[in-house]
Formats: sequence, C-alpha cells, structure tokens
Amino acid sequence: MRSISTALLVCALLLPLSGQAQVTRFLIVGDSWADEQRLDGSHQRVFVDVGLEAVGVSGELTTTSGSTAAEWVMSTNLDRIDQALAAYPHLDTVQLTVGGNDFLDTWNTGFTQAQFDQLVGFITSDVEIVTDYILSRRPEIEILISLYDYPNFEDTRNGLIWIGFCSGLWDDLGNPTPLELNTAAVAVIDAVEGLANADPRITHVRHLGQAQNFFGLPGQPPGTLPPPGDITQPSPAQAMRERFPFGGLDCFHFNGDAYDLLIGNLVDGYIDDRFEPGLALSFDDLSVDYTGAPQSVGVSTTPIDQPLIISYDNQLQPPSDVGSYQVIVTAPGWRESLTGQFEIVPGSQTIGFSTPAQLQINASPITLEASASSGLPVVIELVSGPATLDANVLTLTGVPGTVELRATQAGDSNWQAADEVLRTIEIVESVDGVFEDRFEQGD
Repeated sequence: MRSISTALLVCALLLPLSGQAQVTRFLIVGDSWADEQRLDGSHQRVFVDVGLEAVGVSGELTTTSGSTAAEWVMSTNLDRIDQALAAYPHLDTVQLTVGGNDFLDTWNTGFTQAQFDQLVGFITSDVEIVTDYILSRRPEIEILISLYDYPNFEDTRNGLIWIGFCSGLWDDLGNPTPLELNTAAVAVIDAVEGLANADPRITHVRHLGQAQNFFGLPGQPPGTLPPPGDITQPSPAQAMRERFPFGGLDCFHFNGDAYDLLIGNLVDGYIDDRFEPGLALSFDDLSVDYTGAPQSVGVSTTPIDQPLIISYDNQLQPPSDVGSYQVIVTAPGWRESLTGQFEIVPGSQTIGFSTPAQLQINASPITLEASASSGLPVVIELVSGPATLDANVLTLTGVPGTVELRATQAGDSNWQAADEVLRTIEIVESVDGVFEDRFEQGD
C-alpha cells in the first residue's frame, strides 16, 4: 500500500487545484464512519494528493451517524439516495458504508451459530437491497463497499466517552475479547464481500489491519505488520477519535488521520483505477438552431466512443428551448471532465403561400391559405388592389386591377421572423367566350 503520512496529506491540501472544473461524481452513503469521513474532508485531501481534485465528493444527503443497513432499505432513506442522484447527475461512483451498527446493536458473545448466521443474513440482505436499488436507478454507477477496521475497547476505558457510551456498548456485546469481537466482525465483512464477488459493478476494499500497520503495535513498529494485521489485537489508540478534550478515546470511531489512511487505502484498492487519466474530450459544436425537438451537444472523445454523462444546467434531459445552458461532460471510468456553454439559437422558418395568378372580376370570394414551417400562425395582409380581406377571405370589388398580398410571421422566443412573401393576383374583365369567337371571325 502507498504510505500516506499526515504531513504529506497536509501538503497535498495546500496544493492548488488544476484548471479543470470540479464535478461531483463520488457519493458517500452510510453510517457514522461514512459521515465522519465526509465531515473530516478525508476524501478531498487524499484526492488532491493523487491528482483527483476534479472529482467532487458529496454525502450531505446520504450519511447519518448511527444509521443501520436495516434503516437504509426503508423508502425514506432510499428516497434520499434518489435525491442525491437527481441533485448530482454526474455521480458515477458510490461508497457504501453500512452494517456496522446492525452488528454492534445485535451481536453478543452469547450468540449461537444459528443466531449469528441469521444476523449475517439480515445484514447482507439489506446491503444487497441498497446496492440493487442504486444500480437499478443508474446502471452506469459502480459501488465501492468500504467497511471497517478493528475497534478498540481495550485502550479506551477511561474518560467521559467510555462512561457515557463505550462501557454500555461493551457490556451489551458480552465483554468480548479483541479476538472474539474481531472474529465476528470479520465474518460479517466476509459475507458482505460476497456481494462484490457476485456483481462486476460492486467492489469491496478491505480495511482490516490498516491502522495496526500504519501506527504500529507494541513491539511492532509502523509498517511492520501488514494487513489484515493481528486479529487478536485492537486498532491502536493513536487511530481512535477524541471527541472533546479530556473526554477520552472513542472505542469504535477513528480520528481524521486514520480516516485519511482508509481513504488512501480505497484509492490504492479501487479509486485510482476507477478514475483513469488519458481521455481527451472536445465539443463538436456549442451552438445549434432551434428545431422544437430536444438538442444534444456533440462531443468527441479519444479513445473514441466512450459512454458519456452529459448534463444541461444540471439536468440529464437535453433542452429544446432557445437559451444558454451550462453543459458538463463526464465519462465513467475516466478522470477528465469537460464544461462549456451550450447555445440553442432561434431557428429559421419559411412561409408557404400560394394564390391564383388571375381571377375574373365576378369571381366568388376565396379563402387564402398560408403556413409557416415553424407551425406558428401566418398573418395575411391586403397591400393594395380592388378587393377586401376579412379573416383571410378575399372578396373582389368587381373592377379590374392588381391585388397585392403579403404573408408574414413575426417569430417568437424560439423562432426568427420569416422572410415576408408577396403575391399578386390579376383581376380581369369577364369575357363571353362565344361572342368573343364571333367577333374574331368577323374581323
């Protein structure tokens, strides 16, 4: 594993971000470990360190301390996931951290094997419901299951945290030894890992022993105890969170440095490969004419033909109305993103307007018809001549001459004004064809 020291992470935090705009693509879902990693900013620090500063992280809608996998299958919590997917259309990776509270709230050293198997079945079933739900909503998403490292009920038996929380929890668990507690926890983690093995869109990165290796144990300096570490020992006290001065150490939750370590482990085990560099993205054309139909921006990629997520003002549905839209392009599996302003400009329209070339002065009224390619109504006007026009009905006045007509369509917010169309009709005297022929023969 790549070693991540506190000093390195602090330096990484101070590095300037690249010119590429940050796009929220990574969603954290789950319990207090997920929530504290989010609040501590562990993802952002580590992502900057490895060149993933353009990958934004969200979890404000989908993390709750104390939550269980059983609670996350409830419709109210699944709705929260839906809200996040709608709010951040470019999400393509979800970190799922659940199941720890189901285990701590239920298991104890007096469990029979049948009771333990039932508990494991409940937890894995609930985790599977959540993963299936996410993938049914967004099949292009990949899910990263990120669970836990060993707790520490040995070095935390002092202070207000122990008195107010950890001692009662330890009693409920049946005062387990580190080996008993860790063995049961590992069995739960192994079972959940089976979900990842069954679906290529799900990955599990194990954290067991990360803190022991990084901080060391008595007689075993840092870096000498590779994961999964010593199952008979807890995570080191240096990894546990002190929630307030002199309050003592939390028996289950890590501090910011240790959470940074786990996110670094996620990067090494999955995230760095998930977001590979090397994709070239470019817009084909950022301006198109209005047609009345949804308009998608053209994007070229190298390598070619990559699946893309394209949003328009944060919506996945391509727009159809004239306007300027912020367009963001990402491709699951690649680090790069592309942003721009997509313009739909008013479309051009034409008028179709035909009239008779000639009418006799005693012709009956005729209804004139004109249409615009846009479908908007066309206005027909009488410019001049021996006729009247009422509701597109042309009535002759009974004298010869030239009738001039004009058809116009002024356009609207989506269509340009059409070029006007002029038409003329010659109005001629009525002639008796029989007498006309006789006169011609007498001549």
